[in-house]
Amino acid sequence: MRISTRIAVGLGLLIVLVVATAAYQLSVVYKLEGITRDLAGTRLDASRTAIALTQEAENVQGFAQRAILTGDPDYGAEWRRSEEALAGRLAVLESLGLGDAEDRARSEVLASWAAWSDALAPWHGIRDAPNAAGAEARLPGTTGPAAALRAREAFEPHFLAFLSGTARLLAENDASATQEATLAADAAERATWVAWVASALTVLGAILLGTILWLSISGPLRRLADGTRTLARGQFEHRIEDRSRSEFGALARDFNLMAERLDELEELKRDFVSHVSHELKGPLAAIQETILVLLDELAGPLTERQRHLLQLSEGSSKRLSRMISDLLEISRLEAGAARYDPAPSVFSTVIRDLLSEVEPLVTESGLTMIFEDHSAAGRTGGRLVADEDRMREVAANLVGNAIKFAPPGSRITVTLEEVDRVPGGLPVRYRTLQDREQGPFLLLSVEDQGPGIPPEHREGVFEKFYQVSIAGRKQGQGVGLGLAISRRIAEAHGGAIWVEAGPDRGSLFRLLVPVQPSRWMELEGSLPPSFAETGGQSGDPSVGSGSTSLHA
Repeated sequence: MRISTRIAVGLGLLIVLVVATAAYQLSVVYKLEGITRDLAGTRLDASRTAIALTQEAENVQGFAQRAILTGDPDYGAEWRRSEEALAGRLAVLESLGLGDAEDRARSEVLASWAAWSDALAPWHGIRDAPNAAGAEARLPGTTGPAAALRAREAFEPHFLAFLSGTARLLAENDASATQEATLAADAAERATWVAWVASALTVLGAILLGTILWLSISGPLRRLADGTRTLARGQFEHRIEDRSRSEFGALARDFNLMAERLDELEELKRDFVSHVSHELKGPLAAIQETILVLLDELAGPLTERQRHLLQLSEGSSKRLSRMISDLLEISRLEAGAARYDPAPSVFSTVIRDLLSEVEPLVTESGLTMIFEDHSAAGRTGGRLVADEDRMREVAANLVGNAIKFAPPGSRITVTLEEVDRVPGGLPVRYRTLQDREQGPFLLLSVEDQGPGIPPEHREGVFEKFYQVSIAGRKQGQGVGLGLAISRRIAEAHGGAIWVEAGPDRGSLFRLLVPVQPSRWMELEGSLPPSFAETGGQSGDPSVGSGSTSLHA
């Protein structure tokens, strides 16, 4: 499934969950709103009306009895007003939308009022008479204590039935209100529970979606990033394995196609450089021989100016010869055709011999060379298994670079020591070296007091033809292949080479090589038994059971 499809599906599911939760919450809100409106409207009006009916009924009963007992028209007027108020309250009660139980109680109230009103009818003349004499004249015997007693016996039961109905109406209304409040509380509780569950599901869904996307993206993205860095280091044979149908699979296939094209171009370039360099060696050798013949005056005597010019030509031809040799060397290293002859040797002796050879150049440049050998105090005594000529070439490149960039009057310090573990400051390129190789290691450090190398160029100087434009370099020396060759040789020995900032503003080049590279420990006959068993402390490092030539 494509990454975009996964994202769309995951986001769609989250949106559906959020929308469903929101819809449910809205329905609960509307339900609670209806319950609240009912409680605040119908239920409250019904309770108020029931209470008012009770009060008005008591007023009607009281004023009716007083009017019949005394015949006082004022009581009759109050009786009439109370009945009118009671009728108004009953009209309000009839207009309310109530439930079944409340409706039955309302019917009971209305029926009791009709019966009560009929029972009061014989005495309505007193209620409507303007004065007591008129009432007595219209309805003889309707006033007085005896009449009041008869009236009470006539409408008292209906009055009590009316009060019972209003009380029942009030009770039923309160019960319905309580039930609706309970339903509202239950709905709110369910809504809260659903909100928590939905929130938890949303969070879990987001985590699950994020995890799926992270797993879908991080792995291919990491492989692409590693492949890009590998390609940037010039390892064009690197390929990314990704057969998925996602966007990363298509990107990996495009990356592999690009790497294949770059590898073809690099192969063409190597073939071209190797071919041209090889073709140049023949004519250059002829030129050098001709210059030597002329300098030996076999073709006749030379003037001082002619000799000077020929000597300049000889120096230029030697530099050109070294450049061609470097080109051929890097071509062989990149093609995997370089041969290595690993054998036990004393690296400190190699360094001492090298420093003795460059001593005249150091003196001529006005420099001071210091060699600090701490390897003799280690377990191996400065011994290692390596191709001695190749390691000498690496050391020569590092020392030669220091001589090139060190200003006159400065100091070059060469240090050799044995370490059990990989030192700090190792570039990321060699982060697995400790896992691949077992100690101890020999660490060669070459420190100068030159202009130094900016941090952004410290990795690039080990690439082919890479040069940094900095002050203090002597002109006419090298084309940027020495350190590239050195890196190939160091890595072929299972080691590392890098540059740091020196303590005195200059550069500090470091070469780290294992005493016994793992790739050569498996070769039968490549190590002398005494050397392998004692960690390199044999009496004669040059003595062994033979050396084996390897292709790297």
